[in-house]
Amino acid sequence: MIKFENEMAMIAFGKKLGQVLQPNMMITLNGELGAGKTTLTKGIGAGLGVKRVINSPTFTILKSYQGRLTLNHFDAYRLEGQDDDLGFEEIFDDGGVCVIEWPEFISDIIPKEHLDITIYKNEDNTRSLELKAVGKKYEDLIKAMKMTLVMDTSNQYLGIGLYRGDEKLETLLVNESKRQSEYAIPKLQEILEHQHVSLMDIDEMVITQGPGSYTGVRVAMTIAKTLAVIAPVKIKVVSSLAAYAGYQKAISVIDARSHKLFVGVYDQGQNIVPDQLMSRDDFEVFRKQYPDYKVVGDGDLVGEESDNSQLVDHIFALSKDLETIDQPDLLVPQYIKEVEAKKTCY
Repeated sequence: MIKFENEMAMIAFGKKLGQVLQPNMMITLNGELGAGKTTLTKGIGAGLGVKRVINSPTFTILKSYQGRLTLNHFDAYRLEGQDDDLGFEEIFDDGGVCVIEWPEFISDIIPKEHLDITIYKNEDNTRSLELKAVGKKYEDLIKAMKMTLVMDTSNQYLGIGLYRGDEKLETLLVNESKRQSEYAIPKLQEILEHQHVSLMDIDEMVITQGPGSYTGVRVAMTIAKTLAVIAPVKIKVVSSLAAYAGYQKAISVIDARSHKLFVGVYDQGQNIVPDQLMSRDDFEVFRKQYPDYKVVGDGDLVGEESDNSQLVDHIFALSKDLETIDQPDLLVPQYIKEVEAKKTCY
């Protein structure tokens, strides 16, 4: 169940749905009078690129609008009990998108596979929406709607990525190890504006939890915590060491200063040797146990074969197998070393 606090939130959801709709898709809208069926359709039209104002087709039964795909908007309320051949099946298969209000009155001609949406009016005048995908095509459609924001500010890079479903919309990776707090929000705004996405469109945010610098690792975490308060956003966290490794056979290394390193060994996204802090001298002995593993991460020990250009994609891919955080406000960063944090705090 998805809750909308206002009309604009429902339109924003409809827009996300419209952006991923494909030819010959069918949406049925259920809900009492005034629930918001036409409001949701306005959002769907916006996502399809419709420029005209969308109004209820109560008296005309059908209104069609041109966009990326044709939007065929039906209101079947006045068709109860009619047995005539209305010719709707031809429209259902004409390559456009069909949205049907009051589908129960023409249920005998509704395609078996479709997306069924029910809108509920709540006592506080908000709305709740229930989605039911009938058929794999529509199950995939719901998955494709999810908007994921990825951000890493924990160490050497500022990494930001925006994904719709499994589609990468835009990523950014810049070497700004000392200026993440200055650049993170402006760079995020640039990506959102370029993709015509607002923070309210984000369903999930994935961040790195560290180990990282005391200042840097907190930037993405603070943004995530704030977003979780102002919007219905789910939060996931990925180890910074795991992010560098991705799905490679790799020894992931982060410079912990004072001649020490944070080290983890990974294979296919799995942490096969627990992350640990060790001296540089100990690391030289340790790495010889894994001759087939390349060294990745940051710092001067990382070889030229380490390519961090896919860092943001690694974080996104790894997040798919992770659970969301139940209480993001209780999240605590993992700092490069506790001594650094204590020196900064006192």
